[in-house]
Formats: sequence, C-alpha cells, structure tokens
Amino acid sequence: MENNPKDIVSPLLNNSLETSTGLTIDDLNKYLSAVQTPSDILLDQDRMYEGLFHSDCLNGLKRIPDESIDLIITEPPIEKFEIREKNKPPSIQDIYDWNNNWLLEAKRVLKETGSIYILTGWQYSSMYHTLLDNYFKVQSRIIWKSKIKTQVKIKSWVNSTSDIWFATKTDDYLFRGLDKTDKILNNNLSEQNKLDLWLDIPEENQNFEKHAQIIYMNILKASSVSLNWVLDPFMALGDVGVASKNLGRRFIGFEKDKDSLIIAMKRIDEN
Repeated sequence: MENNPKDIVSPLLNNSLETSTGLTIDDLNKYLSAVQTPSDILLDQDRMYEGLFHSDCLNGLKRIPDESIDLIITEPPIEKFEIREKNKPPSIQDIYDWNNNWLLEAKRVLKETGSIYILTGWQYSSMYHTLLDNYFKVQSRIIWKSKIKTQVKIKSWVNSTSDIWFATKTDDYLFRGLDKTDKILNNNLSEQNKLDLWLDIPEENQNFEKHAQIIYMNILKASSVSLNWVLDPFMALGDVGVASKNLGRRFIGFEKDKDSLIIAMKRIDEN
C-alpha cells in the first residue's frame, strides 16, 4: 500500500538520535502502530500492567492509582520546558510551579515505602532540594562525575559533576546499597558501601549506554527488589526502562516526544 503524499506532513524522526542505533522501516511499522496514549492507561489497584505511553508527565501521572509505585527515577527535561500561549522564556517561578505540580502527583502514586530519585544539573539542584523537602523526606544527595560540557570562557570553575536527589515518602523505606562487585547487601552496610560520591561512572561521550546503565542500575539495586513497580515520568530514550527490565523490575514510562518514545520502545523490547 502506497503512502498518500497528503499524509506525510513531517519527518518520522525529528531528532539527531546520537545515542540510538537507528530505526528501520520494519521498526516503524512495528512500533508506530503500538503507540499508547493516556487514554490507554487503564490501571487500578487490582489491575496494574507495564507500558510505555505517549504522554506528558502530568497527564500520565493522573492515571496512575494511589500508592501503587515502588520507585520513581527521572531526569526532568527543564531545557525543553515550554509555556503554552506565552511568547517568552520560562521564568524560575514557571519552572518551580511546573515541577511542584508533577511532584504532588508523584507523592500520591508512590507507596508508603517508596522512594524517588531526581537527576539534575547544579543550576536547578537547590530548587529540587526545596521541592522534595516540601513533600518527601530527603535522605541524601548523590554527586557523580558527569560529562564536562564545552562552555563559553568565563571567570568561573568548570563544572564536571551532577546531582541525584534521593527522597522517600516515609521513614519506612527500602534501602540495600551495593558492594564493589554489585552484589545486593542487607541493611547493615558499611560506610564505604553507602558513599554519595560516585567517581567511577564512565564519561557520557565515551560510552553512553554504560554511563546511563551504571547510574540507573545502582539506584534500582539499592532501592527496589524484583517485580517492584518503577516509574519514569520523563522517559526520553528509555534508559530507566532498559535497566528495570534487565533487573526484573516492572516498568511504566511516559514520553511526550513520539520520536524518543518509539526508540525507547525498541530498546526496551530488545533487552
């Protein structure tokens, strides 16, 4: 069956997809027809199932049942934040309010024993500390060595770290930590196995896949067990989903960019 030229109004894939192995025509035929929207999220306390959904964070979260998620891991895409019907860049207050709205929903869907991890650059780190402190119990901030980005020459230090904020809904939460061989430990951890300074993460530009998977698998192993429900409301290319599948966790992800969603679907399906 030939395509109608009137139906082709934009490229199937809009992004450069540097971290993807690419999509074939067969991939597009397979995954485009399987894209699910918020109306397909038909979950309740007695009927939970895994899925990747073409949805923005807030609309997706509103369809998740109360206290049904064990672990939330996400990196909010602040650089892509948009204000509808406003011809101006977002203010700090706009960004704060946007984060406040989805974090309120995140608190609702998280189990009493659940945890949330937010990855962020230093520019917004203090904002997330404040927001999380309003609704959760902030347990710690992990600092990890991230990619050194090219920047305009200024009189300042070159930033080479990023933050991961770890918070919980209550004081009754799961935390098991890791040893140097990635074996799960019990709650009686030595201090060296709980360090919040991660210096052994491969640089993003050297090995993106390994870079992302080490971060997310560390978190998953420390704060979840097999068959726990993991949620990423800003899924992007599905790194949290890939790590979750590899470790036997059940995963739900939201992504409003269809290009990224299709790539995430393929990556998770093939792992």
